[in-house]
Amino acid sequence: MKLTVFLAMLMVTISFAALSTTTVASYLDQLGAAYEEEEGTFWLLALDSLSGEAFPIFYIEVNTPMEACFMAGPTPGVVPASGAGRAAAFAKLAELNSTYPFVKFEHDMTTGEIICTYTFSTENGVGIEAFSAMLQVIFGTIDETAAELAELSR
Repeated sequence: MKLTVFLAMLMVTISFAALSTTTVASYLDQLGAAYEEEEGTFWLLALDSLSGEAFPIFYIEVNTPMEACFMAGPTPGVVPASGAGRAAAFAKLAELNSTYPFVKFEHDMTTGEIICTYTFSTENGVGIEAFSAMLQVIFGTIDETAAELAELSR
């Protein structure tokens, strides 16, 4: 009986290996995503309808030693460099961060751009369904908040 329990636990451990870049590439292929990969970093690409050129729109980084994955996507929002709009933008980011508990809105201090991020543990592995759901959460959140964030730039 003890051997059966041990073998069952071993099988669970084996079936939930940490997420790797190979696995992420496989998931992105299965999802039909256009992407480029470089040393554990993936850039999801969009095609310019006029020129046909691909450009990066979304970032995924697998950090194997930390057993974590980081996703980041741009929003149309920009934090003004100064003035009353700057304080209002930070207040809006705080509001959105409390409203959307699965993602975090961040401000790039050099460009003022606002990005939406999602970080998750990969120590027990991540199936394609969960990976796809995480992408849907972050893309859906960016879509839901786009108008509010675009207003910050005006």
